[in-house]
Amino acid sequence: MKKILFITNLIPYPLDNGGKIKSYNTIVALSKIYNIDLLCFANSQDELKHVDALNDITDNVNVVVKTLVRSSSKSAFIKDYASSLFSAWPYSINKFYDNRFKEYLLTYIKKNTYDFIYVDHLPMMVYNKHFNDIPILLDQHNVESLIFKRFIETESSPVKKILGSYEYSKLKKFEIQSMHESSQIICLSKNDQQEFHEFGVSKEKLSVLPIHIKLNKRYEPKKHEGGKFKLLFLGSMSWYPNQNGLKWFMENVWPKLEQSEYELYIVGSKPPTFIQSYHNGENVFVTGYVDDVDEYIELCDISIVPLFVGSGQRVKIIESFAKGIPVISTSIGAEGLIWENGKEILIADDSDEFINKLNTIKSNPNMLKDLSVNAMNTFETHYSSDKLPRKIEKIIQRMDIKG
Repeated sequence: MKKILFITNLIPYPLDNGGKIKSYNTIVALSKIYNIDLLCFANSQDELKHVDALNDITDNVNVVVKTLVRSSSKSAFIKDYASSLFSAWPYSINKFYDNRFKEYLLTYIKKNTYDFIYVDHLPMMVYNKHFNDIPILLDQHNVESLIFKRFIETESSPVKKILGSYEYSKLKKFEIQSMHESSQIICLSKNDQQEFHEFGVSKEKLSVLPIHIKLNKRYEPKKHEGGKFKLLFLGSMSWYPNQNGLKWFMENVWPKLEQSEYELYIVGSKPPTFIQSYHNGENVFVTGYVDDVDEYIELCDISIVPLFVGSGQRVKIIESFAKGIPVISTSIGAEGLIWENGKEILIADDSDEFINKLNTIKSNPNMLKDLSVNAMNTFETHYSSDKLPRKIEKIIQRMDIKG
């Protein structure tokens, strides 16, 4: 069997955020075609316990421990940000360059002959100069510069706008250069493909491959069991778009709902202090990291995705489709996915729409069930992991691999 090197930003296990779910399922699919060496970071020493979960789908795994999640260490963030000010790379890229990682990479390349390097997440292109002309398959989980542009547009602080604009200009330059230096690029959606094409990247290099998820059990369509109507906000709380969207929801929607009729569960790792402060133990519950999100997907009636910053695809929506929990999302939150408003998802782009649609679906059990069934059908057609190996193989065949 042929061999590839897979490099990614964070150890892709456990499957506790969208990026890890996508990365892990991609490795599983690739392992049916290739032998895989995996090189990645871990945000803490404790995460090294998850290496064993990757041994069955890879030949070798090497992990570099480095604090990368901003909320984990303020001092690490300040050090990395200060370093980036004197670099051509923006903070979001520069923080991933580490000499220990580089040495692992050089050792792997020296000892092995790889068909190509699978670069999972744009920041890992920071090691491109060490790839020794090996073909590159770049998996763009998002249009990273577009996320930053939307951050600047929604930011009210003048200082953050100025610093953000400086970061944005460096990030866009790095993103464009990285794509031009790649042999093939995976985009999550036609929206992203068009954005990259407008950056000057040839469409022949751009392959659309949505996120695919593997289900380990059967789920039933959702039905309201009575009592309070339970809302679920699911996602990594260290990711800025999630923080921004939840803050908007808590300030503009939640206070206007009848509090005696609703409960809100905020589920995800590393919630910052301001998100923790939403927990009241009565009708708002901030759980932090949980081992099994299914407990909350089964408990809650509907998933909310009030995002106004982001690009790519929301794994949380695909997971919700797969597991039969209906979704209310902004247009940006549902961007890049296949849906019809009112059929498998409800779209709400302002507070009044969110409130009206929540109240409507709460009082209409048949609507809740129809959304659930339609969403599950859409998942089976477009996002099931069963079809992922064949789709990836077609993309690889488009690369100019010499051997």
